[in-house]
Amino acid sequence: QSRLSLVSFLHAHIVLQVAAKFEIRNHDDAVAAHEECREDFHVPDDIYEKFLNYEFPEHRRTKCYVECFLTKMGLFTANKGFNEKAIVAQFTYQNFKNLESVRHGLEKCIDHNEAESDTCTWANRVFSCWLPINRHVVRKIYA
Repeated sequence: QSRLSLVSFLHAHIVLQVAAKFEIRNHDDAVAAHEECREDFHVPDDIYEKFLNYEFPEHRRTKCYVECFLTKMGLFTANKGFNEKAIVAQFTYQNFKNLESVRHGLEKCIDHNEAESDTCTWANRVFSCWLPINRHVVRKIYA
């Protein structure tokens, strides 16, 4: 019991530290980001509906749309790549039980662009690996 309390306390402390620099985003933020990225990339309605459901099918607009969305949500920058602490904070602040899934996805999928891909390809490569493991978490937080 006390070990669990300590872990919960430490998790809350870490989330608060990260949150001091990173602003947790909510449903309204996600909707605004989706709308802005849709405008930027002129995404067709049928593809956009899938994006809103956090499904990102192969399409000529998908990679850069994903990069745009992740950037607007504060989870990725072209300079630094993925902000792993922000991803953990964003997707575990409501439910500590998500931590294992979020971390597992990061361990499995994160890279530092050793392939030297363009930022759209890099963001999409990592996110399309991480998302299937955590789609339920993303939908719960953003939908």
